[in-house]
Amino acid sequence: MSTLEWLTAPVVPFGTKQAMVHQLLRDAILDGRLLPGERLVIDEIARRLQVSIIPVREAMHQLLSEGLVEMRTHVGPVVTGFDDSAATEIFTLLECLELAAARHALSRATDEDLDGLARLVQEMDQESGDRWENLNSRFHLAMCTAARMPRITAAFTRVATDWVRLYRTRLRAAAVPNHARAQKEHRAMLAALRHRDLPALEAVIAAHNRAAARRYQAPA
Repeated sequence: MSTLEWLTAPVVPFGTKQAMVHQLLRDAILDGRLLPGERLVIDEIARRLQVSIIPVREAMHQLLSEGLVEMRTHVGPVVTGFDDSAATEIFTLLECLELAAARHALSRATDEDLDGLARLVQEMDQESGDRWENLNSRFHLAMCTAARMPRITAAFTRVATDWVRLYRTRLRAAAVPNHARAQKEHRAMLAALRHRDLPALEAVIAAHNRAAARRYQAPA
C-alpha cells in the first residue's frame, strides 16, 4: 500500500493549487504522517491531489527552503531526518535565538504583548498533552515576536518547527515534560519582561532551554 493513501484534495478551496499542496504536505510532516526519510514522489502526489506536477514542484521548493524536505541523489525529495544530536542542537539554537530576541523585547514589548503572554501562561495551567505543547510553542514565539525583529522570529520559527517534528516522531515517549517547572520559568520570563530585568530574563531563558535539552539527550 502506498504511504500516501490518505492524501486527497480538501473540500475547502485554497487560494492556489501550490498553497494547497504545500499546506497538506507541511501539516503531514509536522504531525508525523510523513516520517523522516520518507520519499515524496511528485507524480504520485500530483495524481492524488488531481493537479499537475507544476504546483507540486513549487510546493516542494518551498518545503526545501523551510528545511522540511531535502533532495537526495538518485532518490529525489525526502522528508528531512534527524541525527542523535538533534535535540541538543535544537535547544542550543532556541536558546541563542530567544536570548537575542529578549534583548530587544525588553524595550519593545508592549502592554498588549505582555498581557497576551500572561493569558497563554494561564491557559497552559489548565492544559496537558499536545494542547499544552501547542500553547507552549505559541508562548515562545510570542516572546520572540515582541522583539519586533522579523529575521530573528523567522529563524526561531524554523528551529521550533524542527523541534515539533522531532518531538512528535521520535521523542514523545522519551521523557515526560516537567510542566510545573516550565510554568514557573514561563512566569519568571514574563516577570523579567515586565520589570525590564535583562539579567534575570537571560538567566531563566538559558535555564529553561538547557533543562529541556537534558531531558531529551538520552531518550529511552
